[in-house]
Amino acid sequence: MDVRQVALKALIKIIEKSSQADEILNFYSGKVIFPSELKNLVSGVVKHKLTLDFFIQNISTKKLKDLSYEVKNALRLAIYELEYLHTPDYAVINSYVELVKQYDKKSGAFVNGVLRNFIRKRSEINFPDAEKNPVYAFSIKYSHPEWMIARWIHNYGIEDTRKICKYNNLAPKLVIRVNTLKISKPKLMDFFIHNNVSFSDDRIVDECMIIHHHNSIKSIPGFEEGYWTVQSESSSLVSIILDPKENESILDLCAAPGGKTTHIAAIMNNKGKITAVDINPKRLEKVKDNCLRLGVKSVNTKAADATQYVSEEKYDKVLVDAPCSNTGVLIKRIDARWRKSPEDIQNLAKLQLGILNNAAKLVKNNGIIVYSTCSIEPEENNQVIEKFLESNKDFKPDKIAPYLSWTIQEDKGYFQILQSRQNIDGFFIARLRKI
Repeated sequence: MDVRQVALKALIKIIEKSSQADEILNFYSGKVIFPSELKNLVSGVVKHKLTLDFFIQNISTKKLKDLSYEVKNALRLAIYELEYLHTPDYAVINSYVELVKQYDKKSGAFVNGVLRNFIRKRSEINFPDAEKNPVYAFSIKYSHPEWMIARWIHNYGIEDTRKICKYNNLAPKLVIRVNTLKISKPKLMDFFIHNNVSFSDDRIVDECMIIHHHNSIKSIPGFEEGYWTVQSESSSLVSIILDPKENESILDLCAAPGGKTTHIAAIMNNKGKITAVDINPKRLEKVKDNCLRLGVKSVNTKAADATQYVSEEKYDKVLVDAPCSNTGVLIKRIDARWRKSPEDIQNLAKLQLGILNNAAKLVKNNGIIVYSTCSIEPEENNQVIEKFLESNKDFKPDKIAPYLSWTIQEDKGYFQILQSRQNIDGFFIARLRKI
């Protein structure tokens, strides 16, 4: 099936019918020859939806709400290709006119007119003035909800917000972590060279590498053998900061799908005991699958609510990789910006504190808790830690700087990674010691 036709079907499911983007992309990827091309189109339109709609509203004789799902999303796709992929004009116009005619022959002329109008008048379309109203201007130009933009400007300032938005709209690079249980990094590099895999070394985390020019994850040599797994630099730092040792007892309270769990096992050389807890039994199956593929033998899984999990055993170290708003990884969670609300952040903060309070009961004296999120919202991050420390006087922040590859001005025992400053996924990581 033609990739543009499949992309149109996928976008109607995601945008108009509020289906989960990851699930829809997984479903439709099997229907095209090049899944990466489909993902590029769909991800680009979902991310840039607000900007694309701004363009359409400026050149169309009809309002968006009066357009059919097929016409509306065909226009979004076409303008995305013209504006961001710089696909030749004639190829875009011909393809999308023919595509919409499959649904409504009369719409072909309308789409043709709108696209030719866009090409002719693009230079005359100006974005809102950022000096007059930066929240609205950034929202339109960078396609993020106004409430997010307003928060980030308040918390991080204009320039950081601009850079965060630009980062979120990029196509994500494929970062992998070498699975040292099966292969060393030098040997994996040789393996990739032998198999013509284009890659580069990572400057942030020694165990990470960046793969270039891939079509699908499973088609890349070494995946099925378990030589590597997909894991970002920021995510990999969490287990490094946990600093698990051989023969320790580790609890991963929010474990699925198992990226950090398997990293902990690799750091421990499969020596020790890791208990992986998650509330969703189906997601725990993914942990088991990842452990099997990667040769991890030190993990036991348990289905339980992280706020209520009880154990007679106390653990040397506990990881709380808490459910969060995902605002640090909007580059990957393509529809998350449209699904979240300010109320979600407040509700998540309560849940996060509840999980952390339960973790406090499960760690040994002098033991360590590492708390992490892929959020850049203070309510989910440093404010959770501050509230926790207020009510848990037997805990104190522990040094985090020794585990980072860059210098921080003040070591508070926690650190906010920002897309705009480290140029990697936004994450928050805190290390706490029970005294």
